[in-house]
Amino acid sequence: MKKQSIIGRVAALTLMVWAGTMPMAAGQNDGGYNESVVVKGAYRPVLELREKVNFPATISDTFPQAIRNFQYGITPVRLKALYEPTRIKAARLVGEPATRLYNNYLRIGFGNHWTPMGDLYWSSTRDKRKTYGLRVNHLSSWGKIDGYGKNHYGNTMAMVFGKYIVGETLQLSTDLGYEHDHNLYYGFNDDMLGKVFPTYTRDSIGVADYRASYNVATWNIGLKNMQLDPNKLGYAANVSVRDMWALWGQNEFTLTLSGDVHYGFSVVEHYKGVAYLHAEWEGYANQLQQGEKWPLGHRLPVADTAKGYRNIVRVNPYADLMLGGFQVHGGLLAAVDAYSVDSANTLRIFPDVVVSKEMLKGALSVSVAATGGLEANSWNSIRIVNPYLTPGAEQRASYHYDFTGNARWNISRKLEARASVGYSLLRDDLSFQLDTTYRLGNVYRPYYMDCNRFSIGAMVAFVNDEMLTLQGGGHLYSYTMAGEDSLLSYRPRWDLTLGADVNYHDKWLLHLTGQLIGSMEGEAGKTLPARYGIAAEVEYRHNKALSFFLKADNLAFQRYYYWSHYPSHRGLFLIGATYTIPHK
Repeated sequence: MKKQSIIGRVAALTLMVWAGTMPMAAGQNDGGYNESVVVKGAYRPVLELREKVNFPATISDTFPQAIRNFQYGITPVRLKALYEPTRIKAARLVGEPATRLYNNYLRIGFGNHWTPMGDLYWSSTRDKRKTYGLRVNHLSSWGKIDGYGKNHYGNTMAMVFGKYIVGETLQLSTDLGYEHDHNLYYGFNDDMLGKVFPTYTRDSIGVADYRASYNVATWNIGLKNMQLDPNKLGYAANVSVRDMWALWGQNEFTLTLSGDVHYGFSVVEHYKGVAYLHAEWEGYANQLQQGEKWPLGHRLPVADTAKGYRNIVRVNPYADLMLGGFQVHGGLLAAVDAYSVDSANTLRIFPDVVVSKEMLKGALSVSVAATGGLEANSWNSIRIVNPYLTPGAEQRASYHYDFTGNARWNISRKLEARASVGYSLLRDDLSFQLDTTYRLGNVYRPYYMDCNRFSIGAMVAFVNDEMLTLQGGGHLYSYTMAGEDSLLSYRPRWDLTLGADVNYHDKWLLHLTGQLIGSMEGEAGKTLPARYGIAAEVEYRHNKALSFFLKADNLAFQRYYYWSHYPSHRGLFLIGATYTIPHK
């Protein structure tokens, strides 16, 4: 009876986790509900690492950005960790079945600098065959920074998704999304205006004269054979379509086709492995039409209409196996670069090898790797990194070879330390310079440079069950320029971060982060000083359906610069509430 009770609890807990995860995890049912479960030893139900449905609200002092290719956090979302901190160990849960499902939430908030936000999520309830839902969110700001142009920005996103399992192992999925981003080239002040445009004042310049706006529509379709037996054929195929249209006559259409297959094999007599093959084609169609004046009266000195077609092909065969106590991931990546204008369908070969070993009964884990890759710097990806970008920016494909070593040491049940060392060869690596053709000096153009980077890093994490988590770490970077005309800009030489999380009886949640980023070279020999930031998030859970939150960023009230001429706000605050309608 005890064994049956434990099995029932595990099955109920598993169903609860599948029903409560994000749509990427929901619906990944392999049809194995009838498989037996054998529990040995003391019963300790554990919730494995999965994406949560509940997305935290974010606030930012300028236009939100994503990190691409950089090793450090140039992002106006917040002073963010420059590396991926260690994953916190799985949380222990009470092994009782859930009485209610929470498949929706509505979060609303408002912050200083006139910053409204809203987030709505809804998905279907637990179903063995299908899942579907929608997500809508919005964040904008209408504030000002004294002495500079208006720095309004906004982001609105909507997405519907669905998955369906045919038979026992074939999963069909699709999602359809739309995103609208806008921001302003606010990096000019009264002195700059007086020198360049004596008859202009900040108030006399209309927002439309220095506004950037992007619309992105996406559609993804995929199928996947959810075959868990490695000795049987598994496969997946995906089609992705993205269309971006923007102000100043920009349009970019992207089509991506990809597929995967895997199959098990034997190595000599005692070892087994799984062989994989991933293939992908990315096609881009760009059009630039100069039908109207560009930001602040500037015109690009090119023909009125420019078109271009580019593509990248990748083939990645590899195998995973255990060999003599070593975990071996071995393969290579062959990529054809038909994206850069001067690449002429260049074939590049990259290693894809990772070897790891656990020692001291799993307390120490060491790995070494040799990897590489080729990525397209499209208009859509570049503007996410730097929103103050010139229209019709130069596009190239960046490629890199990375050689890394990592070690993880579980000092005790609550204390873990990690260390890393790496050496990378970066070619046509994405960087930025101010575009001198813009007289106000506040618009950037991409700059592709060759350099070699050496880095070392370390971090320590302390986890006291679910009550308290402490972590801290940092990195040192050293660069060697590989090109004679390369300029090293916007790359700090070191960073340091500290963080703490407190969970008081699942009622009060506190997250505190402090970060220090070293100085870095900016434009024309200018140095952007070291910057530090303190951020805090507090949440009070009134009950399972209602909670309240307060988020604060840049609590040091520092006027720092992510990009030259673009200062940040001093202190950001956002207060709001989250409400969920429970389901039986």
